[in-house]
Amino acid sequence: MSALATTTSPTGLADDADEDTADHPAGAPSPAANGKLVRLPVAPAAPEQRILYVEFRSPDGRSWNAIGGADTVAGAVIYARDSCPDDATWDAVSLNDLYGE
Repeated sequence: MSALATTTSPTGLADDADEDTADHPAGAPSPAANGKLVRLPVAPAAPEQRILYVEFRSPDGRSWNAIGGADTVAGAVIYARDSCPDDATWDAVSLNDLYGE
């Protein structure tokens, strides 16, 4: 006859459970000191972002491409336009939504 023995670790889990989680970055789970569930704070949702690839044209026919980002499409176009050369007026002629809805 063989005897089956189960031991527990300081985490309150069977020893073999600690072996299964030993390589996990957070280590073996451990119960809260008072035995109650501890709820972790939830981070607020990230603000909405729009990232655009914008093509600009100047009145003399030159083109310039830039990437802009902001919380609105209009803001992202303005941000992209800020990278255009200062020696001309630049009109957005096309845009491609890279990120955002």
